[in-house]
Amino acid sequence: MKKLYIIIWILMLLLLFILVLSSCTRTVTLYFTSMEGSEFYLVPETRQIDSSVNMFEQAVRELVKGPYDKGIYPTLPHDVTVNSVKIMNRLAIVDFDISIISNFEDIPHSSTMETLALYSITNTLTEFEEVDRVKITIEGKESGQVDGFFVEDFWGHVGIYEEFVRNEEIIKDE
Repeated sequence: MKKLYIIIWILMLLLLFILVLSSCTRTVTLYFTSMEGSEFYLVPETRQIDSSVNMFEQAVRELVKGPYDKGIYPTLPHDVTVNSVKIMNRLAIVDFDISIISNFEDIPHSSTMETLALYSITNTLTEFEEVDRVKITIEGKESGQVDGFFVEDFWGHVGIYEEFVRNEEIIKDE
């Protein structure tokens, strides 16, 4: 009988351990680029992230890692560092290092790709109920120059002059 109680206690502890671990993760939706003919759009991809740390920052870092699904493409250069993501009054302020605007090899800097990149970030973060708008900064700046690059021009077409809101029109469910 004593062995039965021990086994029951071990099973209960194991169940509790599994519940605690599963409650530390959260499913997030990330947005990456897809193409159909000559049309480009964003498609969702879900991931599990650790919800015990800054999950907003983790979501953006997952964007940098790129998609897992075949047939969809990254929206951000692979070497970008996410310096921080802070939430204030439903505004996510995302700060990147300079490589987001200085790396031309990974992602072509066209107006289409710039729009996709900006809304990939924005649509990913607005999946969280705590976020309505997104502001992007580079090395802590929203204007001026960093290493000879004009921050507010981003990739030179759309720019990061203002806050971004979710754009459903650019998303295509596959």
